[in-house]
Amino acid sequence: MRKLIAEAALLLMVSALASAQNADYQPRGVGYVFAGGGTHSMGLTAGFGGEAYIAKGLGLGAEVAAGGLTTTDNYGQSNMTGLGSADVSYHFFPKKIQGNASPFVAGGYTLFFGHNAVDRGKDVTTDGFNVGGGVDLFGAKHVGVRFDVRYYGHGGRILRFTYPNLAEFSFVAFRFGLTFR
Repeated sequence: MRKLIAEAALLLMVSALASAQNADYQPRGVGYVFAGGGTHSMGLTAGFGGEAYIAKGLGLGAEVAAGGLTTTDNYGQSNMTGLGSADVSYHFFPKKIQGNASPFVAGGYTLFFGHNAVDRGKDVTTDGFNVGGGVDLFGAKHVGVRFDVRYYGHGGRILRFTYPNLAEFSFVAFRFGLTFR
């Protein structure tokens, strides 16, 4: 009988140590898809991205998007401009709300590309930056919604046929999406 009780206790201890779930679950990063409106003739902006947490709250991320999906220039051509970003972010994890909400700030390098990113009339890429912030709200353990606002700026010209006399162009994107951790 003692042997049976010892085996049962050992089995329970091993199964508790080998549990696949951790009560203090800390995600290693998030992935997300988003869409939203942009200012200054950028119309619908949509894309996807991800962030990896490298220290407490600090993350590195990348995203690919397209802006101007629903607008046209003065000649009826699409205003679509590609956006590729590499960002640094900081997520705040307040203990009061136990990981269900994560406000964040982000910013970094943005590459504008496509037929609307120009330099002296040639289709090329244009370097720029983005800054912004928002919040991830998790109703479930691994899936939530994301609200954020990004300001995109650069030193070159984009949308040359919509704004032919404008040397620099910046816009704000109001984004809503799904996030996964």
